[in-house]
Amino acid sequence: MIRLTRSLFESRSLLRDFVVRDLKARYVGSSLGFFWSVVYPVMNLAVYLFVFQIVLKTTWNPDQGAQEVVMLMLVGIVAWSAFAESLSRTTNILVDNANLISKLKFPTEILPAYVTVSALVNMMIAIPIVLLALLYAQSFPSEDPVLLARMAATGNPGVQLGWALLWLPVLLSLQAIFTAGLGYFLSTFNLYWRDMFHVIGVATMVWMFITPIFYPAEAFTNGGLPYGWMLEVNPMHWLLDMYRGVLVKDAMPPLVTLAKFAAAAVVTFGLGAKFFDSQRDRFADLL
Repeated sequence: MIRLTRSLFESRSLLRDFVVRDLKARYVGSSLGFFWSVVYPVMNLAVYLFVFQIVLKTTWNPDQGAQEVVMLMLVGIVAWSAFAESLSRTTNILVDNANLISKLKFPTEILPAYVTVSALVNMMIAIPIVLLALLYAQSFPSEDPVLLARMAATGNPGVQLGWALLWLPVLLSLQAIFTAGLGYFLSTFNLYWRDMFHVIGVATMVWMFITPIFYPAEAFTNGGLPYGWMLEVNPMHWLLDMYRGVLVKDAMPPLVTLAKFAAAAVVTFGLGAKFFDSQRDRFADLL
């Protein structure tokens, strides 16, 4: 892990070049360019709102207005999209770059890393638009007097932006460490079992639907359902919950949750990097 991290630092210029090239190639020839970083999560939000709110009539807390629910879902979608993209692309990244690995003395550790960083940069492009939406929701809250009375009774101030935004770099950094660790493991394992690329697509979809993005976390225990443990062992639930607190509620991340996710991120990165490093000499033969 230490050797890999040091190598990433020494190759930071090359890593930056790969990220810039990837971001440019992503939207080459597109009339909207980087604006697709905003369009994609908004379109996802519209689809899932229709399915979960209108068709399935999923209910959130009665003291949460429609604007707050929409913002909670939007933040979840933006963060999850970056995570899912990273997993999907890093799984096959070594196979996709076999020519670099087989023919050149190339620092292979930058391949999963640059995909992770690129996805997070893409997420950061969307965040200012999310902040504008949050600012609008805060400036023009619901005018429903019944809802406002319930919110006042439960102490829910609605959408709030404030100094908690300073925690965003911390959460983004931890997300990068966690995702890169998974990427190092999956990209290496994919060389031994090429079906992993297809399996991870299904696994990511299942993981998304068992993470409270489009419905409240309370759904896991409503009606006496015994599924609360699924939230306790889901690092992405911890992360999305912290993002929502920071962005939507102006709340500092709970220190216990922050410590849990930080530990999960460091352990995941350490194990992934160790597996990647231990198999590095076999990459050319496996490809």
